[in-house]
Amino acid sequence: MSGTCAKLLTRCRAARARSAGVLLLLVAALTGCSSGGNIDIGRGQKADPATIDFPIAYVKRSIPDPKDDDIRDQRTFFVKANVWVRDRADSSVPERNITDRITKGGDFDVRDLDVPSDGTKLIFAMRGPMKLNAMERDQPKWQLWEYTFKTDVLHRLIASDIIASEGHDIEPHYLPSGDIVYSSTRQRQSKAVLLDEGKPQFEAQTDDRREPAFNLHVMRSDGSGIRQISFNQSHDLNPLVLSNGRVLFTRWDAAPGRSAMHLYTINPDGSDLQLHYGALSHATGTSLDTIQFVKACEMQSGDLMAIVRQFTDSDYGGNLITINAKNFVENAQPLAANAGNPGTAQAAATGNDVRTVPGLSPGGRFSSAFPLWDNTGRIAVSWTQCRALQAGVVKPCASDVLADPAVTIAPPIYSLWMYDT
Repeated sequence: MSGTCAKLLTRCRAARARSAGVLLLLVAALTGCSSGGNIDIGRGQKADPATIDFPIAYVKRSIPDPKDDDIRDQRTFFVKANVWVRDRADSSVPERNITDRITKGGDFDVRDLDVPSDGTKLIFAMRGPMKLNAMERDQPKWQLWEYTFKTDVLHRLIASDIIASEGHDIEPHYLPSGDIVYSSTRQRQSKAVLLDEGKPQFEAQTDDRREPAFNLHVMRSDGSGIRQISFNQSHDLNPLVLSNGRVLFTRWDAAPGRSAMHLYTINPDGSDLQLHYGALSHATGTSLDTIQFVKACEMQSGDLMAIVRQFTDSDYGGNLITINAKNFVENAQPLAANAGNPGTAQAAATGNDVRTVPGLSPGGRFSSAFPLWDNTGRIAVSWTQCRALQAGVVKPCASDVLADPAVTIAPPIYSLWMYDT
């Protein structure tokens, strides 16, 4: 590993990919070299015989700059990265780099791994090679790539260089039909309306003018038939398919004074857009701070699982919660059919003391989660222990360390854990 320590960061996906009993756990990696910590979540764990036969795919990279941790910025290129695969989820199994045939050590970044329901392919977003000292408008776009396990073939989904460079494409997810839903700045139908009105086909920016707006698009598996299905002045992100066939996603509603990210659903053809959960449930963080709902998954129980975090300064993670969206539309507001139902919709998914405010979080932080639909209640989680910097030395967040007012936060190191609820 040339002196770096590989760590893993999962990306939740609703597709339970099985091919001859094989489940692909998808991860994206942050790397680092420090050790130690308060690892309550994994104390005493041994190899899990129920998972080691599953292949695992992941992205390996160095720790990004903390100043880039803002979930409103989706074009961001972090650092050099590649996709790696192990034929079994076992550290003794050799890993193989499936993207180095393209990246060849250049400045590429990779994100957002997903698999179809049969587990035969892998899809992800890749950007590069980045040009030294070039303006953003002159840099390559995020593009979608697909890898086939049986043939070891890697190809860009949109073959045409001209069409592939029309916008940034990220967060692909396979639909049951075989089509692909993803988030993109292409704004295909929005620009078509402008053209019909005799206006220039400009790229709409987010409400705060941070960057071009990412909206949901769908295309065929061969990269053709691109069409826009969501229309938002800011980003629509993290699409995945629920058991009822609808697409769940995170929408950034950037209305003045009420800018927040909550959950919506839509049909794959773009019809029947609905608020699903959380528009008025953001003041529910550690200190009733404002949190955002991202990377939501569907659990086998029908509840949702999501990461809640602030826009910035969250170590690229947050707390892992479950949401009873079957019976609640807000944390303390049940659906009309369940009026009078006591309790709240949100609950911590683990017993860790995870903080959603900037700074040290004694229970570490989660970047994402993948609930296993195998009747065990287990969750593959991306988790970093709490890491404190005391007098220049990285230490676990023990009580005496946390009591030191001079202690600061050290960069996170995310790794993949199996959490048994």
